[in-house]
Amino acid sequence: MFKHRLMFAAFAAAFIGVHSAGAQSSSIEGPPSAHTVQMINLVANVDKTVDTKKVKAGDPFTAKVTTGGKLDDGTDVPPGSILEGHVDSVTPSENKGDSVLTVTIDKLAIKNGKEVPVKATITRVESTSPDSGDDKGYSDPSSYRVASIPSTKPPSVQDPNAPKGPHAVPDLTLKSSPHEATSGTFTYAKKNLRMTNSFQLQVSVASAPPGVKIQ
Repeated sequence: MFKHRLMFAAFAAAFIGVHSAGAQSSSIEGPPSAHTVQMINLVANVDKTVDTKKVKAGDPFTAKVTTGGKLDDGTDVPPGSILEGHVDSVTPSENKGDSVLTVTIDKLAIKNGKEVPVKATITRVESTSPDSGDDKGYSDPSSYRVASIPSTKPPSVQDPNAPKGPHAVPDLTLKSSPHEATSGTFTYAKKNLRMTNSFQLQVSVASAPPGVKIQ
């Protein structure tokens, strides 16, 4: 009887050991758990003109950083760095319909030549141009001369073409979320959207290798 009990105990111990080892292996081979990363806000201007009448999916989309910061991994992002990405999809305006542009930013090129894979979400879009972002284009900033306006004139009578601070673009809406794979979708009502370097973007950015989930 005692001998039988010893044999049963040994068998039970062996079974528990095999079961535990199997559970540990399953945990290792399973999908990696998501982890939270800290996103920072960068301000950048569209680097090269993007026109919904001309661009197509896959074309590059870039923006030059004007106010830098430091990524969650400690990478310094000085002004002049470039946010790099591509056009995901574009719908030009036809018969006074809306134009739609979806873009993804997935790389950050630092001025020293370093490239960092990033997760980026565009959270705000504004313009420094007095004109709208339609296909008529923008006024040439070089046509404005500060010297042509006497400093004694009050703002109310100064040149109406004088550059203004960043402001919302009428009829332009932005849809974005850090949980989406893309960085943002722009919809411009009843016209084609032409984004020049007068477009200022606020972009939430984090260093993120492929597959990392932003929570």
